Amino acid sequence: MFSIKLWNFLRGYVIIKVEGLAIEKFLNLVMVNEVYIWDIERVGYATLTAKVSRRAFKEVIKYAKKTGCRVSIVSKNGLPFLAFRLKRRKGIIIGFVFSFLIIYIFSTFIWEVDIKTVNGLREEEVAKKLSELGLKPGVSKFKIDINKLEKEFLLNNEEVSWIGININGTRAYVKVVGKTKPQKVLSKEEPCNIIAKRDGIIYKMTVLEGEAVKKPGDTVKMGEILVSGIIEKPGLETMFVHAEGEVLARTWYEVSVEEELKKTELMKTGRKVATTKIFIGMNTITFTPRKIDFENFEKEEKELIPSGFPFKVLREVYYEVKPEVKDVPLEVAKENAKKKAIEEIKKVIGENGKIVSEKEHYETIGNRIIKVTVIAEVLENIGLKEKISHTGGE
Repeated sequence: MFSIKLWNFLRGYVIIKVEGLAIEKFLNLVMVNEVYIWDIERVGYATLTAKVSRRAFKEVIKYAKKTGCRVSIVSKNGLPFLAFRLKRRKGIIIGFVFSFLIIYIFSTFIWEVDIKTVNGLREEEVAKKLSELGLKPGVSKFKIDINKLEKEFLLNNEEVSWIGININGTRAYVKVVGKTKPQKVLSKEEPCNIIAKRDGIIYKMTVLEGEAVKKPGDTVKMGEILVSGIIEKPGLETMFVHAEGEVLARTWYEVSVEEELKKTELMKTGRKVATTKIFIGMNTITFTPRKIDFENFEKEEKELIPSGFPFKVLREVYYEVKPEVKDVPLEVAKENAKKKAIEEIKKVIGENGKIVSEKEHYETIGNRIIKVTVIAEVLENIGLKEKISHTGGE
């Protein structure tokens, strides 16, 4: 475990070589007298290497003499020895500590906020609002509660349907999806046009009131009039009506998603250590067959005695796990990324849009990431009512 290694480093330890024909006897004496010695490795019939703390080294020497073994120091390690070697070089120590502190301090701040928006939101506006909530370059990472910030941002911005914030190193990655803006409800008496709320190619038009300006097959830009509420005919007075109808159009959305080709998983090695703890009031008695020296582990707990007793018995099992890098099959990564991209598009178009086809473009980044760009063709109603401000006359 990291904490044990750190403790040994702070106390200082030596790597020793023990030689002799009574090595087993030497080890028995060491263990019986509870001298902490670890990483024992037999390198020959009459030779072994091990690590022992700086303070326990004298005890090891004593038991080696009793068994006729010779002990030699291979190396001295840890903070006390390092400090001794560098005590005449205070400038180096001070410089090292100062540099380490500067690097550490700077790494605890966010220096860049990378913002991506979907569905018409302006990145500058999002950056400003995030800054007001505390997420901005130069802010300490310890001051950012991502879950709280996401909730506050959604509560304060009704035009946003989803926000995701991820902090990696000194950079914050933000993705914001805007809601499809609800159409302002106009009374039937108010004259209005139907305009295009986004670019597209008209697929089908159903006009119930007003005069069609465009026809199926026409390419239209956002803001163009599709159905006019102003009807002008030769010899007749100009009429202003409340345009009604549906304009289905083919539109296109593009979303890119990245997926890892290599994933690190913690796998059980088969080694485990079980401990039993008895809790009596404020006191705890622990029974452990051996030291838990796993660098990484998973822990399982189980109470052995039902509740209601004046004491509690808890069994803990520590399973050693080691990180393993596994390759994700390329086709699996592509499919996962494609699904995520399509889900994002569906969030944007809502229930009124229907994906009729999609095309994918794949790009491998550094043999570790597959980037999938999905361009989806959508059939949706692009009609948006816009009030006619002036109806003529003085």
